[in-house]
Amino acid sequence: MSLTTVAGMQSEIFVPLTPPPVFTELKKPLSECKVAFITAGGIHKKSQTPFNTSGDFSYRVIEFDTPSSELMVTHGGFDNSDINKDVNAMFPIDRLHELVAAGFIGSLAAETYTFMGGGGNVEKFRNATGPEIAKKLKAQDVDIVLCTGGCGTCHRSATIVTRCCEAAGMSCCVIAALPPIARQQGAPRITAPHVPIGSNAGEPNNIPMQTAIVKESLEWVRDCPSYNQIKVLPYEYRHNV
Repeated sequence: MSLTTVAGMQSEIFVPLTPPPVFTELKKPLSECKVAFITAGGIHKKSQTPFNTSGDFSYRVIEFDTPSSELMVTHGGFDNSDINKDVNAMFPIDRLHELVAAGFIGSLAAETYTFMGGGGNVEKFRNATGPEIAKKLKAQDVDIVLCTGGCGTCHRSATIVTRCCEAAGMSCCVIAALPPIARQQGAPRITAPHVPIGSNAGEPNNIPMQTAIVKESLEWVRDCPSYNQIKVLPYEYRHNV
């Protein structure tokens, strides 16, 4: 049997395309690195305008000295209950301050940027939001950017922005609850704890788990040998609804 083709015809089978590699090697010890944390999970300050849950490509400025009690989530694409219990489950700001105090990392950026990746405009994230965030983080001399995303579309948006940061010369890792999406979208590095969407950084109020996930993600930034590699983390949390 021979296979035939017809000029001008296209396969009906969807074949996703992985973007070209982008990879910035980390050349400093973690203890000397300035770290930022971005998220597509809809985190913002309570005093800020909430995200539009039907689709939004804007971002919010979060100063890293903001108390976690002043942060909240606005997102319609996943169960927000874990973040409502503890914002560190998606945006582990308290764990990062503790790692600076312990000398594990050198410092934190003065401010970071959060967005709501669900239903996001891919072209806007790729050509506007992502480059703007990357430019602002690079201007702060950030070495490492960690990132989380909530729903499946959030993982796509998170990876797009992370790739912009990597292309700007920062070493990045997506902490993914849905690692296949982050990998297909071309995340430079991925860590994958066994957690539900909405709790990428660990079970709410489980400080040891959250600390371990963040630390091992930082170590993966340092140790990852090449582009688009996944490290499965040995931490499991099941959300009992």
